[in-house]
Amino acid sequence: MTEKRFDVLVIGAGHNGLILGTYLAKAGLQVAVVERRLEAGGGLSSEEITIPAFLHNLHSYFHDTINIMPPYEDLELERFNARYYRPPVQAGLILPDGRSLCLYDDLDKTCESIGRFSKKDAEKWREIVDNYGPFVSTILPPAFYTPPTPPSEHARQMESTPEGMEWLRIGRMSPQEVLDEWFECDYLKALVLHHLPIPRGILPDYSGLGTVIPLVISQAEQSQIALSGSHSLAHAMWRALIANGGEIISLSHVSKILVEDGKAAGVEVKDGTRYMAPVVASTIDLKQTFLDLVGEKHLEPEFVDKVKGFRLDEFSVFSVHMALREAPVFKTKNGYEDINQAFRLNIGLDNPDDYVAILSDVRQGKLPERLGFIASIPTLFDPSQAPGPFHTAFLWQMVPYTIKGAHWDDVKEEYMERCIAKWREYSPNLTDDNIIKASTQTPLDIEQRFINMREGGVFMGRMNLAQIEHFRPLPDLAQFRTPIEGLYLGGACMHPGGGIIGAPGLIAAEAIMDDLERPKWWE
Repeated sequence: MTEKRFDVLVIGAGHNGLILGTYLAKAGLQVAVVERRLEAGGGLSSEEITIPAFLHNLHSYFHDTINIMPPYEDLELERFNARYYRPPVQAGLILPDGRSLCLYDDLDKTCESIGRFSKKDAEKWREIVDNYGPFVSTILPPAFYTPPTPPSEHARQMESTPEGMEWLRIGRMSPQEVLDEWFECDYLKALVLHHLPIPRGILPDYSGLGTVIPLVISQAEQSQIALSGSHSLAHAMWRALIANGGEIISLSHVSKILVEDGKAAGVEVKDGTRYMAPVVASTIDLKQTFLDLVGEKHLEPEFVDKVKGFRLDEFSVFSVHMALREAPVFKTKNGYEDINQAFRLNIGLDNPDDYVAILSDVRQGKLPERLGFIASIPTLFDPSQAPGPFHTAFLWQMVPYTIKGAHWDDVKEEYMERCIAKWREYSPNLTDDNIIKASTQTPLDIEQRFINMREGGVFMGRMNLAQIEHFRPLPDLAQFRTPIEGLYLGGACMHPGGGIIGAPGLIAAEAIMDDLERPKWWE
């Protein structure tokens, strides 16, 4: 049995693992990131799943936090060839009658679009941006990149001013309740709700998460596309790790976290090879980390019960990826053509009731009868993702992990055709002749590709009030340390959650450096 020694071992080469490893490597520690797959990057995958030369972003696509992400600057990712583009038409909802509602990177244009449906709502939108924009832009982003504070401490800070009390009030509401209080137009409500499930993992009826609404409206986060595909960001992170002296050990499936005298000692991979280090950081899911890799014998029974009780995502995603001869063109009324340049497309989710219908089916383990999905046409914004004049497009429909009375392999082709037919109602040129090839990805495919995305849940744990901030994933673990000395957590199961935000990896690096009593080069 061979052994190799490091200062730190990181389990998982998703974006959080790469960020964590690079911060520590740049601090002078000998770091290895151990990855089950050949490719680093996790959900930052761009693959040719239809035909060669057509890139499809299978998981991560809408990168909403690049503009506020400290690792992007700290690790000089642009020097390692990360490139982004922010489409001017950020999001759009197309209606059956050819009208559309669009959100722009320009406040005046957004309010003009809203005003076509409700002058009152356009005024309210501007008021919210004015009232909440500065607060959201200056206060919330830093909160994403620091360990969560106890709820009482947050409340004490906020309750000293009328504005803070109002923030606390809407924070007790669900996103849907906040929208119902602020706006009258169902189309606008539906378009805002469209931003919650992906990339935030939040559903409209999650109580206590109403403050996500001013976050979306203020556009402190800016939706952007990674040029050359989402995997280009993974490549940049990979290069940054190597350039700073880190190492990636690929095709090495960690089967055990080694524990000696209650302390982390290293990892063992499936072929029996052991890598030793006094510090181990897991960026994979909570249950796999403790129940599979650490093992119950090293843990208190009460703690094991808490880990088993951690709730996984409430929904998964069924995706369709298409290689096309030409981009879908929406059937629009005069003056509503901007929908054809929208980055995030809301198709079939016209009002909040559509979300209710879909989620009702999902929660009952049924394939949603109501079709409504998030979609995009990447090649409109980055032609390099398809050859010559051709295009790619995709859609994401919320679905359950398992279907009562059926198996995904038996229904995926028919469900794909139904989803494409729904899009075709709005884009008549999405014909069979236009579609060169289409491929699906079911929740089972997600889980098989990334085993830490259990039950096809891309957020590695439900993003409800009981599992966010100081309660994510458990109060015992919220500071990124674990009952095993030298074992840390740094994945999406930690605060602030999933999506390409990089915060869990950075906060874990902070905790490790504090415990090692070493200076942080990034401060």
